[in-house]
Parts: sequence; structure tokens; C-alpha cells
Amino acid sequence: MQYASMSRELLRGENFLHLFDNGKAYLDKPPMIFWMTALFFKIIGVSEFVYRLPSIIFSLFAIYSTFQLSLLFYSKNVAKIAALILASCEAFFIMNADVRTDIYMIAPMVAGIWQLSAYFKYQQIKNLILGSIAISFAMMGKGPIGLVIPVIVIGADLIIRNNIHQIFDRNLILGLLVILSFLSPMSYGLFTQFGVYGLEFFYWKQSFGRITGDSNWSNDTGPFYLLNVFLYAFLPWTFLFVWAFVERTRNIINALKSSSHLESISYFGFLIPLVILSLSNYKLPHYIYCVVPFASILTASKIDQWHEKYKLIFFVQNVVSILMLALVYGIIIYSFSINVNLFILPVLTIIGFTILFSNSSNDVDTRLFIPTIAATILFNYGLNLCILKQILNYQAPVQAAKYILEQDLNYDTIYLYNENEKAKSRSFNFYLDTDTKHIDDTYFDGFTIQDSMLVYTDEKGYNELLELSNNVNILKTFMSTRVSKITINFLNPNTRLKSLKKKYLLRCA
Repeated sequence: MQYASMSRELLRGENFLHLFDNGKAYLDKPPMIFWMTALFFKIIGVSEFVYRLPSIIFSLFAIYSTFQLSLLFYSKNVAKIAALILASCEAFFIMNADVRTDIYMIAPMVAGIWQLSAYFKYQQIKNLILGSIAISFAMMGKGPIGLVIPVIVIGADLIIRNNIHQIFDRNLILGLLVILSFLSPMSYGLFTQFGVYGLEFFYWKQSFGRITGDSNWSNDTGPFYLLNVFLYAFLPWTFLFVWAFVERTRNIINALKSSSHLESISYFGFLIPLVILSLSNYKLPHYIYCVVPFASILTASKIDQWHEKYKLIFFVQNVVSILMLALVYGIIIYSFSINVNLFILPVLTIIGFTILFSNSSNDVDTRLFIPTIAATILFNYGLNLCILKQILNYQAPVQAAKYILEQDLNYDTIYLYNENEKAKSRSFNFYLDTDTKHIDDTYFDGFTIQDSMLVYTDEKGYNELLELSNNVNILKTFMSTRVSKITINFLNPNTRLKSLKKKYLLRCA
């Protein structure tokens, strides 16, 4: 919601290179997500779907780039399997539901590695230029990590392949100049808005500072936090990946002993970012999504080799699929009163995929993937439409903003009384296309409320306002919970009410 509202705010501003969040200068995330979203808002119009649309396009580009990267080292069959695994893993569903900056780095980063790997293989300048442009876009999507991962991963692969001399290729200077030139608009914007500190923050402190200690950001996550996240983010392919990773580790060790050449980009593309990001003092779940394309290639290359193990793979995938479906639909039935019509599409999907499976050729790959893909579609249908959509009904700021629009309420400013400004809830900003003002009781020191005010607050804030004014009217009461921190009490219909808090939309005068 914060990024969506900032994109609308960017359209209200006078300088596309300067970012603001609720009227305050913003120095945190790179600008790509704001630029792309604002552009789509300008062309198509503002909506929740349009906010997600660029992410979907970038996701398709990431899938295509993963396919092409796989083709440099493997057969077309492996490339198709890698693309299918990437498109169906949970991380990609999550990234396109809860859109953050990650996909804006992942897609150009994979494209950059594909083009630069092609350059080192075929020595064509066009691949170097395209790869460098892609790397610059990856940096504008997530920061310097968009350059660090390709450099380390490709460098490790060149060393493994005994091609270390290519690291000193003079043409790489051209690639560096291309990157710098494409980064210049963003760098200029940082400098003119924040001075030298803006450049220092973006190119060093925000990324590397979390590892070196220069940044004070810390959330006390353990060293295995991101690995644990990956294990669910790569479902339903997690167990096959672990199996493939262990085998590839053994193969790489043997290859080093025998000096034989082995594709290692997918291996190091997973391992190195995992290690680097796990060293950070501040970690969030979506940080690890950048390794998913490489895990997809690694898994696909092994599946293609395991012809004699297809019955075991088929069994493992069916067990995983059944457990995933049992989990999500068990929660749906237990926690929410769902309209039976919502189950029409899942039933039709099951019937359709069953017919497809029954009539499919004897191609082992096709028969292997059909049940897993069907389960993935059904899982995310249930998760998004029957669980997350129900939970979002308790996201009070969204409901309050929509109520203001529906009732066409008059206001000059939306006041958030005793609401945590650091939580960065920007629902009002996005839906109403305006800045909001956070206030507390000190805002009224020395005088009483004179002008008509539209105020959003909790129960404590409501009682405080009653003491400050004789004219406080409740326009609407909302039941609220922090939707990103759902508890067992919330999922239990019998105890849900205890986990909810009242929020008020007030008219004060």
C-alpha cells in the first residue's frame, strides 16, 4: 500500500526523479517500482489491479529469461521445465499478490545474467550491451545487490570453467559505462534531492551497511531465517530442489577434482545470495525470492536426468500437493463461511486437469507436471480468494477509505489520531489520492477543535477526542486486525472477536 500510494504521489509531484512518502522526502527503496507503477497509473488508470500489472509483466519476463538462460547450458526440455517450475512456485504467486520491489530486480537480473553469459560464450558485443542495460535496471529495482549477484555468480562460473582470463576482458569497461549511463537519471535525482548522502545511502549504506554494521537496521533474525522462508516459498518443488542441490554439490566437488566443466550458475546463483543475504542484520521474507530462478534451473536439470526415478518423483509431488491442498482448504472450511459458488471453479479445474491427464500422451514429463500444476492453481485460488480476501475485510484503513469514497464525504485533510506513523499504512493516501496527517493530543494544545475534521482513530483515541470536543460523531465503526500478523485466535471463529480492535471514522467539530 505504501508503494502504491507513493506512485500516486509521484504523479502529483513536479519532478519524476524525486520521491516522496506522505509529503516527506523518501530515501529508502530504488525508484523502479514507483516509476513503472506511476506510468501504468497514468496510461491505464488507478486501481489495485493496475498496481500489480507491471509486476505480472516483469514476472513473465523473468520466466522467459530463465528459459533462455537455461538454453545456454541445457536442452530445450530442461529450459521448459525450469520456466514451468518458476511460474508455479509460491514465491511468484506471493510477489504478484503482495507486490514489492523484488520482481523489479529479479527479472532484469536474470536477463542480465543470461545476456552476459551469452557474451562470455559467443563474444558478441550486443549481448554485453543488453546485459549491462539489464543490470542497471536490476539496480534501479532493488539496489546494488542487482549488480553484486550477477558479478559474483558469473565470476564463480568462469573460475569453475577455467575461464578466469575472461574476467579481465577490456570490453567489460564498455559494459560498466553502459550501466553508469543508465543509472545517471536515478543518481542525478538522488543527488539533487539529498546531496552526496543520497548517493552514499543508495550505493553503500542501504545494502552493504546491513552487513558491515554501518546501518542500524536490525530485526534479530537468525542465520537460517531466509533458508526457512525459501523452503515454503519454493513449494511445491522444495523437496525436489533439496535432492537436486545435494546431488549438484557432490557433482561440483567431483568436477573440481577432475578439472571437468560443469554448469554452476544455477548452483552459485542460489548459494551465494543466500549466504550474503543471511549475513544481513535486517531480513524480511521476500529478500530470498531472488534465488528462485536459479533454484528452478537447478531442479529442472536434475528432473531431466532422473528418468528412472519418475515414479518416486510423482509420488513425492502428489504427497506435497495433497498436503498443501489439505492445509489451505482445511483453513477455509474451519475459519471462514465461504459461499459454495466459490468452489465451482476449483471443481471445474480438477475435472479439466483430470481429463487432460487421462488423455495426455505417454510423455512422462507431461504426466508428471499436470497434477502438481493443478494443485498449485487450486492452492493459490483458495489462499488468495477464500482466505486472504476474507482477511483483508479486517484491514480497517482500506475499508474506511472506501467508505469515504462511497459516501462522498467532504474533507480537506484526513487526520490519523494516535495511529503509528512508522507502520506506514497508506490506504487513505492511495484510495483518496491525498496526503494524510498523523496527530496526537498535543496537536490541540491550547485550543479546542474549531473546524470540521475527518478523523480515523482507535477506541482510546475516540475517548480522548470526546474530552477535547463536544461534537464528535461516529460516521462508521470498523473491526480491525493487523493482517500481516494473523493469529490462531483470529482463525478460530469462536475467538476471532477477541483478536479484533475497534477503529472509528469520526467527524469532529
